Amino acid sequence: MSESAAVRARNPRGQGERLREELLRATERLLEEVGSEDALSLRAVAREAGVAAPSIYRHFSDKTELVWATLEVSYERLAAAMAEAAARAAADDPVARLRAQLRAYCRYAVAHPATYRLLYETRQTPVGPERLAGHPAGLLVRSWQRALTACEDAGWRVRGARSEAPYVLWSAVHGRVMLWQVMPSRKDTRRLDRFVDEMLQLLLER
Repeated sequence: MSESAAVRARNPRGQGERLREELLRATERLLEEVGSEDALSLRAVAREAGVAAPSIYRHFSDKTELVWATLEVSYERLAAAMAEAAARAAADDPVARLRAQLRAYCRYAVAHPATYRLLYETRQTPVGPERLAGHPAGLLVRSWQRALTACEDAGWRVRGARSEAPYVLWSAVHGRVMLWQVMPSRKDTRRLDRFVDEMLQLLLER
């Protein structure tokens, strides 16, 4: 437990949002240490945040909801970076907007390696399909889904199974970023840009 958590005073009544944020930050720190939802305990989160364990249930129904809420903060930042990049691309060129999203994804991963590792190296407890539909990673999938639909509306055809296309994009950029990060090659982000260009040429046709 960190010293700051040990001496942190209790939140006054009416500061529930502040408590929620403290719980999310505490969960993030612990996930970086233990690496999985199963290894995370709510008691440990409470100790790290300097609160009583029952306080957690005022904001989160269970551990899975707490972990997902923690990851959601970073997914929202990533999705926002993608949206901002797309907004800067030509409004009448959906492929350019999709390309901008994918490049922004790569840039975010490179610029925030610790956050990116948290998103993809945190082993999460399996849930049923109904609950899985609410996972915060859906922000990315829906963004790519909309971008691909815009491409189709402009006359482009998506090769392969359309339902899998967002996951093809996701898997491709994630895999390329991971290789870029771990391989002992010179770090030139233009290689990531070229990869995105090649991927879109393979996925889209007219």
